[in-house]
Amino acid sequence: MTTDQLWEQFFFHLKVKRRSKTTLTYYGCTRRVLGRFLEAQNLPTEAEQLTVTHLRNFLTWLDEKGLAAGGVHGHARAVRAVFNWACREELLSSSPARRLELPSLVKQRMPTMTAGAVKELLTVCKTFDQPLRETAVIMTLFDTGVRVQELLDLERADLLFERGLIRVMGKGSKERFVPIGSRAMQALTAYQRRERRPSHEGVRRVFLSHHGLPLTKSGVGIKLLKLGKAIGLARSACSPHTFRRGFAVEFLRNGGDVFTLQQIMGHASLDMT
Repeated sequence: MTTDQLWEQFFFHLKVKRRSKTTLTYYGCTRRVLGRFLEAQNLPTEAEQLTVTHLRNFLTWLDEKGLAAGGVHGHARAVRAVFNWACREELLSSSPARRLELPSLVKQRMPTMTAGAVKELLTVCKTFDQPLRETAVIMTLFDTGVRVQELLDLERADLLFERGLIRVMGKGSKERFVPIGSRAMQALTAYQRRERRPSHEGVRRVFLSHHGLPLTKSGVGIKLLKLGKAIGLARSACSPHTFRRGFAVEFLRNGGDVFTLQQIMGHASLDMT
């Protein structure tokens, strides 16, 4: 079995497990990069012929190409996942990644959004062409801690304001209910009444683009980049995930417990929280 055939089997497995598009994209990136490495080094394409030495050379090759430590770490996790899965499924007699060590990462504090920065961002939102939408995006991200894809997947029927909740479809198609505060609800209501203009009746998503179609990840990223730049924040300090971290910090500072936080954020394990 070639490595390409092995990847195809793995992707079929992921689709059966209903993994998210983001997960498929993540593994697809490693598939392409590993393929380029094998071709560049004239290495065997048969999965059974690959060894742990080949995979270690792959990680070294990535490092020499200038890829950041986090990127190398991500590819290493993906490689371990696919080959170890293939071994469990008996597609391979043994996994070349069984003894593949993950490269060490420098432990540093990740950027976190603060209430003060959010206040500044909301002021800047007023200068944008869709101020109510940008306000609703920021308020929802910071007030609920949802992932950016979960935010974009929200439909109008998911806004359960009478119960103070929103219904979120998380990773692995796992449904959960997340509390939302009154100010965020007001921002969402104002946006829907005064700015949301769907291109046709079939558009159910809450957050829409100028064309009345569902907003994309890149669309959110570009807006946050511009908003952050306006108040002097670096790109990494105003990404969707900084709002998620900021929510978690504020939740704990205000007396919340880590077990409830785990449920709200949709983490599979307490270690992740």
